[in-house]
Amino acid sequence: MTRGTLIYIGQRLLLITLTALIVSSVVFIGVHQLPGNAFLTERRTNAAAQAALLHHYGLDLPWPVQYVNWLTGVLHGDLGESLVNRGVRITPLVLREAATSATLGFWAMVFTVTLGMSLGIVAAVKQNTLLDYVASFCAVIGYSMPSFVTATFLVLLTVTGFYAWTGGTIYENIGWGKPEQIPVPAISLGLLPSAIIFRLTRASMLEVIRQDYVRTAWAKGLRSRIVVIRHALRNALIPVVTILGPITTSVITGSIVIEYIFGIPGLGKEFINSIANRDYNIVIGVFTFYAILVGLANLLVDLVYPMIDPRIRY
Repeated sequence: MTRGTLIYIGQRLLLITLTALIVSSVVFIGVHQLPGNAFLTERRTNAAAQAALLHHYGLDLPWPVQYVNWLTGVLHGDLGESLVNRGVRITPLVLREAATSATLGFWAMVFTVTLGMSLGIVAAVKQNTLLDYVASFCAVIGYSMPSFVTATFLVLLTVTGFYAWTGGTIYENIGWGKPEQIPVPAISLGLLPSAIIFRLTRASMLEVIRQDYVRTAWAKGLRSRIVVIRHALRNALIPVVTILGPITTSVITGSIVIEYIFGIPGLGKEFINSIANRDYNIVIGVFTFYAILVGLANLLVDLVYPMIDPRIRY
């Protein structure tokens, strides 16, 4: 790794930190301007107990003072305490849930890249054949279906359908914690972006395989696998890698709905529950971690560029 690359990584990490700070600050100010608080739904007739809770969490202070206190805690790695689950520290909770969301996002991206690029390469090499038409048709369907619709169909298929067809021998156990519970939500999350990857890979491959150097490789009698992978695919990957940054972002943020549907204990489910319960501290923490995950994902994509094209330097 060159010195320029290390400097670039350092600059990007600083930018990610500043972005996370800005996002968390805007969310903090926004949620604290909303009327009411997390304790309004509690059946407390004692006004003194209500005031004691507000004082314990510092909610009786002016919001600029609350922000300074919160920022001081963040600089020490403390996102505060949950307003609903008393005594639960937010930092370890969010870290644990972020690991779950990252696991789901990783396997969703593996499925997205593997399926999208594989079908795109095959469709380009077999242009205007039945295989190309079928793959393109399936990509249009996948591109047209939102992730929550895909998730609903997969739940009906793997839970109700498999259970009925096999007499209860085989069916999907919705949840999280076992390796066999990963594929269905990962496919639900990665199917739509895989259609985008397919279309872009096919178009890029069709452009590259018509270049003179690829035709020369075919004329030399090289094996198809060598021509496609070594000569054509590597040069066709640049636009595909470029789109991976926004796609990774959409996968990370799209996991909110998928986690809620499948009951996955990740950032997405916690985010929805915290909004419903008006647990402002967790809302701010989840937003902050989403900003960090998106920034790190885009940094990783940028670092892949020099591996594909040696002409790119940082």
